[in-house]
Amino acid sequence: MAFNTKEFAWSNVEIAMLGRSITKARGVSYKVTKEKEYLHARGENPHSIQSGNKAYEGQLVLLQSEVEAMAAQLQPDEDLTDLEPFSVSVSYVPKNGTGVITHTLENVEFTEDPREINQNDKFQEITLPIMFLGRKTR
Repeated sequence: MAFNTKEFAWSNVEIAMLGRSITKARGVSYKVTKEKEYLHARGENPHSIQSGNKAYEGQLVLLQSEVEAMAAQLQPDEDLTDLEPFSVSVSYVPKNGTGVITHTLENVEFTEDPREINQNDKFQEITLPIMFLGRKTR
């Protein structure tokens, strides 16, 4: 039986949000964390691992023109942290088009709206921290 040993590269990633494909993305990261701790009782070794709440967070790294296109949808006194919750789809698309993996981040919100540019920068890359309420994979 043959199987594909190729790994996904950045050129295989497609990001969509707010009704359009994002073409000026420079990076994306997201993670699910779950609180866990050892349950200690008699003796020095833990008896079990107890778990608690989950949290979902990450960041989008976009070029300034992409960020300004999103900001153009806002009122003059609003910033990206005021956007209504939205979904972000991150698809890993092999060159042959088969075996696509899509992660959908649900109810995404930006937690910051930063800007930074330095002397001799050729473009502005903006890292936007996000939090979201869940991830579905298909």
